[in-house]
Amino acid sequence: MLQEVDRESLRKLAEWRSNGTPVSSLYLDVDGRKYPRKQDYMIRAEQLCDHLRSQAEALDRDSKLSVGKDCQRMLEFLQNLERGPNRGVALFSCSGSELWEQVLAPRPMRDRAALDEHPNVIPLEALVETYERFCTVIVDREKARFFLARMGRIAEQTGVLDDVPGQHDQGGWSQGRYQRHIEDHVGRHLKHVADLLLALFKHGGFDHLILAGPEEIVPEFERSLHDYLKRRVVARTTLSMQANAAEVLERSLAVEEQVEAERERQTLEHVRAEAAAGRQGVIGLDRVLGALNDWRVETLVVPFGLSLAGKRCRECGRLATHGTHCATCGGTLEPVPDIAESAVAAALRQGSRVEILSMITNGNGQEQEVGALLRF
Repeated sequence: MLQEVDRESLRKLAEWRSNGTPVSSLYLDVDGRKYPRKQDYMIRAEQLCDHLRSQAEALDRDSKLSVGKDCQRMLEFLQNLERGPNRGVALFSCSGSELWEQVLAPRPMRDRAALDEHPNVIPLEALVETYERFCTVIVDREKARFFLARMGRIAEQTGVLDDVPGQHDQGGWSQGRYQRHIEDHVGRHLKHVADLLLALFKHGGFDHLILAGPEEIVPEFERSLHDYLKRRVVARTTLSMQANAAEVLERSLAVEEQVEAERERQTLEHVRAEAAAGRQGVIGLDRVLGALNDWRVETLVVPFGLSLAGKRCRECGRLATHGTHCATCGGTLEPVPDIAESAVAAALRQGSRVEILSMITNGNGQEQEVGALLRF
Protein backbone atom coordinates (compact mmCIF):
# COMPACT_ATOMS: atom_id res chain seq x y z
CA MET A 1 0.00 0.00 0.00
CA LEU A 2 1.19 3.53 -0.74
CA GLN A 3 2.00 4.77 2.75
CA GLU A 4 2.22 8.43 1.71
CA VAL A 5 0.26 9.62 -1.32
CA ASP A 6 2.15 12.60 -2.67
CA ARG A 7 3.24 13.91 -6.05
CA GLU A 8 6.46 11.87 -6.06
CA SER A 9 4.78 8.54 -5.27
CA LEU A 10 2.07 9.23 -7.84
CA ARG A 11 4.67 10.12 -10.46
CA LYS A 12 6.43 6.80 -9.92
CA LEU A 13 3.14 4.93 -10.10
CA ALA A 14 2.10 6.77 -13.28
CA GLU A 15 5.43 5.93 -14.93
CA TRP A 16 5.08 2.21 -14.18
CA ARG A 17 4.83 0.17 -17.36
CA SER A 18 3.89 -3.48 -17.79
CA ASN A 19 5.22 -5.97 -20.31
CA GLY A 20 2.22 -5.32 -22.54
CA THR A 21 -0.37 -6.65 -20.09
CA PRO A 22 -3.00 -4.01 -19.27
CA VAL A 23 -3.22 -2.39 -15.84
CA SER A 24 -6.59 -2.44 -14.08
CA SER A 25 -7.45 0.77 -12.17
CA LEU A 26 -10.52 0.89 -9.94
CA TYR A 27 -11.86 3.77 -7.84
CA LEU A 28 -14.73 3.27 -5.42
CA ASP A 29 -16.75 5.53 -3.14
CA VAL A 30 -17.11 3.66 0.18
CA ASP A 31 -18.41 6.59 2.24
CA GLY A 32 -20.22 5.03 5.19
CA ARG A 33 -22.57 8.00 5.41
CA LYS A 34 -23.99 7.10 2.00
CA TYR A 35 -23.29 3.37 1.99
CA PRO A 36 -23.61 2.08 5.57
CA ARG A 37 -23.67 -1.60 4.55
CA LYS A 38 -20.80 -3.41 2.85
CA GLN A 39 -23.16 -4.86 0.26
CA ASP A 40 -24.06 -1.30 -0.80
CA TYR A 41 -20.63 -0.72 -2.27
CA MET A 42 -19.85 -4.34 -3.20
CA ILE A 43 -22.65 -4.31 -5.78
CA ARG A 44 -21.03 -1.33 -7.47
CA ALA A 45 -17.58 -2.89 -7.18
CA GLU A 46 -18.81 -5.99 -9.00
CA GLN A 47 -20.30 -3.82 -11.74
CA LEU A 48 -16.98 -1.99 -12.17
CA CYS A 49 -15.14 -5.29 -12.41
CA ASP A 50 -17.64 -6.51 -15.01
CA HIS A 51 -16.76 -3.37 -16.97
CA LEU A 52 -13.05 -4.24 -16.75
CA ARG A 53 -13.68 -7.80 -17.94
CA SER A 54 -15.79 -6.47 -20.80
CA GLN A 55 -12.97 -4.16 -21.88
CA ALA A 56 -10.55 -7.10 -21.80
CA GLU A 57 -12.68 -9.24 -24.14
CA ALA A 58 -11.00 -7.72 -27.20
CA LEU A 59 -7.50 -8.50 -25.87
CA ASP A 60 -5.33 -11.62 -26.12
CA ARG A 61 -5.73 -14.62 -23.84
CA ASP A 62 -2.96 -13.70 -21.38
CA SER A 63 -4.36 -10.19 -20.95
CA LYS A 64 -7.87 -11.49 -20.30
CA LEU A 65 -6.52 -13.91 -17.69
CA SER A 66 -4.57 -11.13 -16.01
CA VAL A 67 -7.58 -8.81 -15.86
CA GLY A 68 -9.70 -11.65 -14.48
CA LYS A 69 -7.20 -12.16 -11.66
CA ASP A 70 -7.09 -8.40 -11.08
CA CYS A 71 -10.85 -8.33 -10.59
CA GLN A 72 -10.80 -11.29 -8.26
CA ARG A 73 -8.12 -9.73 -6.07
CA MET A 74 -9.86 -6.35 -6.03
CA LEU A 75 -13.19 -7.85 -4.98
CA GLU A 76 -11.52 -9.94 -2.26
CA PHE A 77 -9.76 -6.84 -0.93
CA LEU A 78 -13.00 -4.82 -0.85
CA GLN A 79 -14.93 -7.67 0.76
CA ASN A 80 -12.41 -7.72 3.63
CA LEU A 81 -12.05 -3.94 3.82
CA GLU A 82 -12.27 -2.29 7.24
CA ARG A 83 -13.28 1.24 6.26
CA GLY A 84 -12.62 3.11 9.50
CA PRO A 85 -12.46 6.82 8.63
CA ASN A 86 -11.80 6.08 4.94
CA ARG A 87 -14.39 7.08 2.34
CA GLY A 88 -12.57 6.33 -0.89
CA VAL A 89 -10.51 3.45 -2.28
CA ALA A 90 -8.19 3.31 -5.29
CA LEU A 91 -6.81 -0.03 -6.48
CA PHE A 92 -4.21 -0.70 -9.18
CA SER A 93 -3.46 -4.22 -10.34
CA CYS A 94 -1.63 -6.00 -13.12
CA SER A 95 -1.45 -9.69 -12.19
CA GLY A 96 0.55 -10.48 -15.33
CA SER A 97 3.34 -8.13 -14.20
CA GLU A 98 2.96 -8.40 -10.40
CA LEU A 99 1.65 -4.90 -9.75
CA TRP A 100 -0.63 -4.26 -6.76
CA GLU A 101 -1.16 -0.91 -5.06
CA GLN A 102 -3.99 0.21 -2.79
CA VAL A 103 -4.82 3.69 -1.59
CA LEU A 104 -7.30 4.52 1.18
CA ALA A 105 -8.46 8.11 1.61
CA PRO A 106 -10.84 9.88 3.99
CA ARG A 107 -12.49 11.64 1.03
CA PRO A 108 -14.97 9.99 -1.39
CA MET A 109 -13.74 9.01 -4.85
CA ARG A 110 -15.98 8.83 -7.89
CA ASP A 111 -16.64 5.26 -9.05
CA ARG A 112 -14.67 4.38 -12.16
CA ALA A 113 -12.71 1.53 -13.72
CA ALA A 114 -10.22 1.62 -16.58
CA LEU A 115 -7.75 -0.55 -18.46
CA ASP A 116 -4.58 1.04 -19.78
CA GLU A 117 -0.88 0.39 -20.24
CA HIS A 118 -0.21 2.25 -16.99
CA PRO A 119 -2.13 3.04 -13.77
CA ASN A 120 -4.77 5.75 -14.10
CA VAL A 121 -3.72 8.13 -11.32
CA ILE A 122 -5.43 11.33 -12.50
CA PRO A 123 -8.16 11.20 -9.80
CA LEU A 124 -5.49 10.73 -7.12
CA GLU A 125 -3.47 13.61 -8.52
CA ALA A 126 -6.53 15.83 -8.20
CA LEU A 127 -6.99 14.57 -4.65
CA VAL A 128 -3.39 15.43 -3.71
CA GLU A 129 -3.81 18.88 -5.25
CA THR A 130 -6.82 19.65 -3.06
CA TYR A 131 -5.75 18.00 0.20
CA GLU A 132 -4.08 20.20 2.76
CA ARG A 133 -1.91 19.53 5.79
CA PHE A 134 -3.23 20.14 9.31
CA CYS A 135 -1.20 20.62 12.47
CA THR A 136 -2.91 20.08 15.82
CA VAL A 137 -1.20 21.36 18.98
CA ILE A 138 -2.36 20.23 22.41
CA VAL A 139 -0.90 22.50 25.06
CA ASP A 140 -1.30 22.95 28.81
CA ARG A 141 0.69 24.75 31.50
CA GLU A 142 3.75 22.49 31.27
CA LYS A 143 3.42 20.10 28.31
CA ALA A 144 2.65 20.17 24.59
CA ARG A 145 2.12 17.65 21.81
CA PHE A 146 2.29 18.24 18.05
CA PHE A 147 0.39 16.22 15.42
CA LEU A 148 0.58 16.50 11.64
CA ALA A 149 -2.31 15.08 9.62
CA ARG A 150 -2.76 14.73 5.86
CA MET A 151 -4.69 12.38 3.59
CA GLY A 152 -6.30 10.73 6.59
CA ARG A 153 -3.02 9.81 8.27
CA ILE A 154 -1.57 11.37 11.38
CA ALA A 155 1.88 11.39 12.95
CA GLU A 156 2.91 12.78 16.31
CA GLN A 157 6.00 14.94 16.40
CA THR A 158 8.38 15.43 19.33
CA GLY A 159 6.55 16.50 22.49
CA VAL A 160 7.51 19.24 24.95
CA LEU A 161 7.81 19.10 28.74
CA ASP A 162 8.96 22.17 30.66
CA ASP A 163 9.67 22.31 34.38
CA VAL A 164 6.92 24.59 35.71
CA PRO A 165 6.69 24.93 39.53
CA GLY A 166 3.52 23.66 41.20
CA GLN A 167 0.98 25.77 43.07
CA HIS A 168 2.04 27.23 46.43
CA ASP A 169 -0.53 27.35 49.24
CA GLN A 170 1.17 29.90 51.52
CA GLY A 171 -0.84 33.11 51.77
CA GLY A 172 0.12 36.78 51.91
CA TRP A 173 2.84 38.64 50.06
CA SER A 174 4.96 35.51 49.41
CA GLN A 175 1.97 33.77 47.85
CA GLY A 176 1.50 36.55 45.32
CA ARG A 177 5.21 36.66 44.50
CA TYR A 178 5.32 32.88 44.08
CA GLN A 179 2.20 32.95 41.89
CA ARG A 180 3.88 35.52 39.64
CA HIS A 181 6.92 33.25 39.55
CA ILE A 182 4.71 30.35 38.37
CA GLU A 183 2.97 32.45 35.73
CA ASP A 184 6.36 33.59 34.47
CA HIS A 185 7.38 29.97 34.01
CA VAL A 186 4.09 29.20 32.24
CA GLY A 187 4.61 32.16 29.92
CA ARG A 188 8.13 30.99 29.06
CA HIS A 189 6.77 27.47 28.47
CA LEU A 190 4.14 28.75 26.03
CA LYS A 191 6.76 30.86 24.25
CA HIS A 192 9.00 27.79 24.01
CA VAL A 193 6.16 25.78 22.49
CA ALA A 194 5.40 28.62 20.05
CA ASP A 195 9.07 28.74 18.96
CA LEU A 196 9.14 24.98 18.39
CA LEU A 197 5.91 25.18 16.41
CA LEU A 198 7.35 27.92 14.20
CA ALA A 199 10.45 25.77 13.58
CA LEU A 200 8.20 22.83 12.67
CA PHE A 201 6.29 25.06 10.25
CA LYS A 202 9.50 26.31 8.60
CA HIS A 203 10.89 22.78 8.32
CA GLY A 204 7.93 20.82 6.98
CA GLY A 205 5.15 23.32 6.54
CA PHE A 206 1.43 22.94 7.09
CA ASP A 207 -1.60 24.74 5.76
CA HIS A 208 -3.85 24.96 8.81
CA LEU A 209 -3.41 25.02 12.57
CA ILE A 210 -5.75 23.66 15.27
CA LEU A 211 -5.15 24.78 18.86
CA ALA A 212 -6.32 22.50 21.67
CA GLY A 213 -6.05 22.56 25.43
CA PRO A 214 -7.65 24.08 28.54
CA GLU A 215 -9.90 27.05 27.78
CA GLU A 216 -7.78 29.39 29.90
CA ILE A 217 -4.51 28.36 28.21
CA VAL A 218 -5.38 28.33 24.49
CA PRO A 219 -5.97 32.12 24.14
CA GLU A 220 -2.74 32.90 26.00
CA PHE A 221 -0.83 30.45 23.81
CA GLU A 222 -2.32 31.96 20.64
CA ARG A 223 -1.10 35.40 21.66
CA SER A 224 2.47 34.06 21.79
CA LEU A 225 2.36 32.72 18.21
CA HIS A 226 4.20 34.27 15.29
CA ASP A 227 1.96 36.08 12.80
CA TYR A 228 2.69 33.35 10.21
CA LEU A 229 1.03 30.85 12.55
CA LYS A 230 -1.80 33.08 13.76
CA ARG A 231 -2.99 33.41 10.17
CA ARG A 232 -3.22 29.62 9.90
CA VAL A 233 -5.38 29.02 12.98
CA VAL A 234 -8.70 27.54 11.83
CA ALA A 235 -10.07 26.11 15.07
CA ARG A 236 -9.74 26.23 18.82
CA THR A 237 -10.95 23.24 20.77
CA THR A 238 -10.48 21.17 23.92
CA LEU A 239 -8.51 17.96 23.85
CA SER A 240 -6.95 16.05 26.72
CA MET A 241 -3.17 15.90 26.87
CA GLN A 242 -3.68 12.12 27.05
CA ALA A 243 -5.69 12.00 23.79
CA ASN A 244 -4.54 9.28 21.42
CA ALA A 245 -3.76 9.77 17.73
CA ALA A 246 -7.16 8.41 16.62
CA GLU A 247 -8.98 11.01 18.73
CA VAL A 248 -6.81 13.82 17.39
CA LEU A 249 -7.32 12.61 13.82
CA GLU A 250 -11.09 12.46 14.26
CA ARG A 251 -11.14 16.05 15.51
CA SER A 252 -8.77 17.15 12.71
CA LEU A 253 -10.95 15.56 10.01
CA ALA A 254 -14.05 17.28 11.39
CA VAL A 255 -12.29 20.64 11.21
CA GLU A 256 -10.95 19.79 7.76
CA GLU A 257 -14.49 19.22 6.45
CA GLN A 258 -15.56 22.61 7.78
CA VAL A 259 -12.54 24.33 6.22
CA GLU A 260 -13.08 22.55 2.92
CA ALA A 261 -16.78 23.47 2.77
CA GLU A 262 -15.96 27.13 3.43
CA ARG A 263 -13.18 27.11 0.81
CA GLU A 264 -15.54 25.59 -1.76
CA ARG A 265 -18.17 28.21 -1.00
CA GLN A 266 -15.67 31.05 -1.38
CA THR A 267 -14.22 29.59 -4.59
CA LEU A 268 -17.68 29.23 -6.13
CA GLU A 269 -18.61 32.78 -5.17
CA HIS A 270 -15.35 34.09 -6.63
CA VAL A 271 -15.76 32.24 -9.94
CA ARG A 272 -19.38 33.37 -10.31
CA ALA A 273 -18.56 36.97 -9.45
CA GLU A 274 -15.66 37.10 -11.93
CA ALA A 275 -17.73 35.45 -14.67
CA ALA A 276 -20.73 37.73 -14.07
CA ALA A 277 -18.48 40.81 -14.28
CA GLY A 278 -16.81 39.56 -17.46
CA ARG A 279 -13.42 39.52 -15.79
CA GLN A 280 -11.16 36.55 -15.01
CA GLY A 281 -13.76 33.85 -14.57
CA VAL A 282 -15.80 31.57 -16.84
CA ILE A 283 -18.73 29.23 -16.22
CA GLY A 284 -19.78 26.35 -18.45
CA LEU A 285 -17.92 23.40 -19.93
CA ASP A 286 -17.33 24.85 -23.41
CA ARG A 287 -15.89 28.11 -22.08
CA VAL A 288 -13.71 26.28 -19.55
CA LEU A 289 -12.35 23.90 -22.19
CA GLY A 290 -11.56 26.88 -24.43
CA ALA A 291 -9.58 28.51 -21.62
CA LEU A 292 -7.78 25.23 -20.88
CA ASN A 293 -6.86 24.83 -24.54
CA ASP A 294 -5.30 28.32 -24.41
CA TRP A 295 -3.44 27.57 -21.12
CA ARG A 296 -5.31 30.39 -19.40
CA VAL A 297 -6.75 28.48 -16.40
CA GLU A 298 -5.40 29.30 -12.95
CA THR A 299 -8.01 27.29 -10.97
CA LEU A 300 -10.27 24.63 -12.43
CA VAL A 301 -13.51 23.98 -10.52
CA VAL A 302 -15.21 20.63 -11.15
CA PRO A 303 -18.21 19.17 -9.28
CA PHE A 304 -17.55 15.82 -7.65
CA GLY A 305 -19.06 12.97 -9.68
CA LEU A 306 -19.39 14.89 -12.97
CA SER A 307 -18.95 12.55 -15.94
CA LEU A 308 -19.60 13.59 -19.55
CA ALA A 309 -18.41 12.23 -22.88
CA GLY A 310 -16.34 14.56 -25.04
CA LYS A 311 -13.73 14.84 -27.76
CA ARG A 312 -9.93 15.23 -27.93
CA CYS A 313 -7.74 16.05 -30.91
CA ARG A 314 -5.55 13.13 -31.89
CA GLU A 315 -2.80 15.53 -33.03
CA CYS A 316 -2.58 18.43 -30.54
CA GLY A 317 -4.72 17.23 -27.63
CA ARG A 318 -7.28 20.06 -27.81
CA LEU A 319 -10.43 19.25 -25.82
CA ALA A 320 -13.98 19.84 -27.02
CA THR A 321 -17.54 18.80 -26.27
CA HIS A 322 -18.48 18.04 -29.89
CA GLY A 323 -17.31 18.21 -33.51
CA THR A 324 -15.25 16.11 -35.88
CA HIS A 325 -12.19 18.29 -36.56
CA CYS A 326 -9.93 20.33 -34.27
CA ALA A 327 -10.41 24.11 -34.31
CA THR A 328 -6.67 24.58 -33.70
CA CYS A 329 -4.86 22.23 -36.08
CA GLY A 330 -7.63 20.63 -38.13
CA GLY A 331 -6.81 17.17 -36.78
CA THR A 332 -9.40 14.49 -36.14
CA LEU A 333 -11.35 14.66 -32.89
CA GLU A 334 -11.61 11.26 -31.18
CA PRO A 335 -14.09 10.39 -28.42
CA VAL A 336 -13.04 10.42 -24.75
CA PRO A 337 -15.33 8.74 -22.22
CA ASP A 338 -14.95 11.44 -19.55
CA ILE A 339 -14.20 14.98 -20.64
CA ALA A 340 -14.20 16.19 -17.01
CA GLU A 341 -11.36 13.81 -16.18
CA SER A 342 -9.50 14.90 -19.33
CA ALA A 343 -9.92 18.52 -18.26
CA VAL A 344 -8.49 17.77 -14.81
CA ALA A 345 -5.50 16.00 -16.42
CA ALA A 346 -4.88 18.99 -18.70
CA ALA A 347 -5.09 21.43 -15.78
CA LEU A 348 -2.59 19.42 -13.74
CA ARG A 349 -0.16 19.30 -16.67
CA GLN A 350 -0.44 23.08 -16.96
CA GLY A 351 0.30 23.60 -13.28
CA SER A 352 -3.23 24.84 -12.57
CA ARG A 353 -4.92 24.40 -9.21
CA VAL A 354 -7.80 21.92 -9.22
CA GLU A 355 -10.79 22.28 -6.90
CA ILE A 356 -13.04 19.22 -6.78
CA LEU A 357 -16.32 20.34 -5.23
CA SER A 358 -17.75 17.84 -2.77
CA MET A 359 -20.95 19.81 -2.17
CA ILE A 360 -23.93 18.55 -4.19
CA THR A 361 -25.68 21.88 -4.83
CA ASN A 362 -24.87 25.54 -4.54
CA GLY A 363 -27.46 26.02 -1.80
CA ASN A 364 -30.20 27.15 -4.18
CA GLY A 365 -31.05 23.67 -5.42
CA GLN A 366 -29.12 24.24 -8.66
CA GLU A 367 -26.58 21.75 -9.91
CA GLN A 368 -22.99 22.94 -9.96
CA GLU A 369 -21.30 23.70 -13.26
CA VAL A 370 -17.69 23.47 -14.35
CA GLY A 371 -15.97 26.80 -13.87
CA ALA A 372 -12.53 28.37 -13.85
CA LEU A 373 -10.56 31.34 -12.60
CA LEU A 374 -8.25 32.61 -15.33
CA ARG A 375 -4.63 33.72 -15.38
CA PHE A 376 -5.36 36.37 -18.00
